Amino acid sequence: MRLINKDKIMKNFLTAAVLSALVAAPWTLADNAAPDPTPVVKTTEGKLQGHVSKGTYEFLGIHYGAPTGGKARFLPPAKPAKWQGVRKADAKGDRCPQPPVNMPGEMATVLSFSDLPISEDCLVLDVWTPAVGDRGKRPVMVWLHGGGFFVGSGGDQYYHGANLARGNDVVVVSLNHRLNTFGFFPLGPEAGEEYSASGNVGMMDIVRALEWVNANISAFGGDPGNVTVFGQSGGAGKVSTLLAMPSAKGLFHKAIMQSGGSAKLRSQEDAMAVGLGVYKQLGIEPGDVEALQNVPMDDLVKAGGKMGLLPFGPYLDGEVIAYHPFEPEASPLQKEVPIMVGYTKDEATNVFLTDPTWQTMTEADLKKRVSGLVPADKVDETIALYKKRAPNDKPMHLWTSIVTDQLFASNSILVAERKTEKGEAPAYMYKVDWESPVLDGKLRSPHAVEIPFVFDTVYTAEGLVGNGVEQEFMAKAMSQSFASFARNGNPNTLGLPQWPAYNLKTRPTMIFDNELKLANDPDAELRAFWKAIRESKTPGGSAIKDAFDAKKFE
Repeated sequence: MRLINKDKIMKNFLTAAVLSALVAAPWTLADNAAPDPTPVVKTTEGKLQGHVSKGTYEFLGIHYGAPTGGKARFLPPAKPAKWQGVRKADAKGDRCPQPPVNMPGEMATVLSFSDLPISEDCLVLDVWTPAVGDRGKRPVMVWLHGGGFFVGSGGDQYYHGANLARGNDVVVVSLNHRLNTFGFFPLGPEAGEEYSASGNVGMMDIVRALEWVNANISAFGGDPGNVTVFGQSGGAGKVSTLLAMPSAKGLFHKAIMQSGGSAKLRSQEDAMAVGLGVYKQLGIEPGDVEALQNVPMDDLVKAGGKMGLLPFGPYLDGEVIAYHPFEPEASPLQKEVPIMVGYTKDEATNVFLTDPTWQTMTEADLKKRVSGLVPADKVDETIALYKKRAPNDKPMHLWTSIVTDQLFASNSILVAERKTEKGEAPAYMYKVDWESPVLDGKLRSPHAVEIPFVFDTVYTAEGLVGNGVEQEFMAKAMSQSFASFARNGNPNTLGLPQWPAYNLKTRPTMIFDNELKLANDPDAELRAFWKAIRESKTPGGSAIKDAFDAKKFE
């Protein structure tokens, strides 16, 4: 295990940023002219005028697809209309239809969601770039937001791409796409062949956005031949799904999955059952497309909200999505694509922050909850393993550690294993151990804690991570390693310990914390335990799903 001290390497990270700019874009330093405050670029649809934000060129609310309402509802995305003259790109576009997310109590101070308007004219993206018109060949990083395929948008403040773009000489793209009933509602065979892809059109939107990037990003100083897709939580699920889509092949070249890569997608049978549930909520006969297209947007949102949070998402239909991403093996469609995959140490803490019984959990409560996740004869062994690792932890944190490993860690490791077994492109594994000081530290290293580090936006995410030297250090470490991976398929950068690709013998894993370190097979005993549980194919629940399904988004 090799440790690197943060005081020593903060200088190295700053040096790395300067070297990156010198090597990748010498013209940006040599040109002493003031940046054009109103840059204009020409796209396939028309000219766009952006502006300067935080020392970066910013183009907001760019339509990559046509409106999706009315007769276009539930159909694959169409290209946007062309226009004459110059269109301003200085305001974010609408979010795709979704219910309001009203976070109760402490959760409201931790997580941030955009309050931009919603509409069915929502196929938009934002671009941040260090320079335009310089024929640059910068790596392109396309962000896919989280939210369980149900809520969220690329316009959330944590995802502002200026610092990531400027600090690492990359082009950053963030996008919106259809969600919930609008993007993942299979209308069934009764609706006819025209709507056969309705349950996966949300993923088809993302492919349409990547096609737009391929056709246009060179005008923004980016390289269409060097595109990385990256996402967190549900966004990581979108990244893994793209790896199994024939239409996405060749549109991206590297992939990063943060806390949520999917090995296996839902079945067609399960997806169709969700579709029938939506029909029932609306009181519409299956296949009555005209009635569905005339349902007011808000009513369709509410119908989806009554289904819980997690029923929606892509499914294996054999056409739009041809394979499971990593089950029983890595998808052959993207065998040449390197991946990064990782998770945080305490993914589940902010999920259970709204559970009034979490912080008062007793040993008996813990045992009862664990019995819903593992076979009856494994309950005591599970708890004993976690007490062995953290003997001073209270039941509340033992529980969230168990849920984190059962759902997030074991799945991330499985993805890395399957990619490594294929052997045709590397996988890099990481884990975030850094603990947030907010709420007296009880969240530890929660779900989404790394996002403001990857984007270098810690000062707009103080409710999640606080602020200070530690946060700045983590932001430099993670943003530079992610950008390095986007640049050349390798996350190693000046300041990090040597980070080898994952292998099944030593299982090297980068630990992001105040002291950066490379650990071989961290928590090996727990990894082996959950692998045995998975391979035994014994029934078990999902505490995350149960927690979300208890909430109704109406």
